[in-house]
Amino acid sequence: MESFAPHRETHWIVQPLLDAGLALDDIRVLVTRLGFAAVVGGRHADCTSLLDLVADRPTDVRAAWVETIDRMTTRPLPGC
Repeated sequence: MESFAPHRETHWIVQPLLDAGLALDDIRVLVTRLGFAAVVGGRHADCTSLLDLVADRPTDVRAAWVETIDRMTTRPLPGC
């Protein structure tokens, strides 16, 4: 999976997951599943289904996932 966004921007988005101890391969899998859920679920992809992607993970990873989704959807990039 290749990103066209600058590394600094993508790194900032997933930093909470890195801090929670997830490997980059695990993060790629989660983000791919998120994208799939958004495309397949369309308007029906709600918060519960997004949280289901990490339901089997430790609490700190689930909290980091919520932070990551927040960064993807509501926050401006650093320096903007």
